[in-house]
Amino acid sequence: MMKYRETKQPQIPVNHCAWCGSYDLEIGWQQNEAIVTFRRNGLLGNRLKYVICRNCGAVLYQCVVEPWRFPQVE
Repeated sequence: MMKYRETKQPQIPVNHCAWCGSYDLEIGWQQNEAIVTFRRNGLLGNRLKYVICRNCGAVLYQCVVEPWRFPQVE
């Protein structure tokens, strides 16, 4: 059963590559040094999720994996 937070993330808005037209897409992850932190000097962070074209290697979409962990903007 999926948690409510997991269902909040929208569908990925791309289904084909805008550069080469390929429909062969894959999800990739970037973590460790590339995490997005909640504070200026924070250690805990959020991994980045990418949609990558397997034909030409273009990055078509990126987002943080757990957007609900960020504080509200005041």
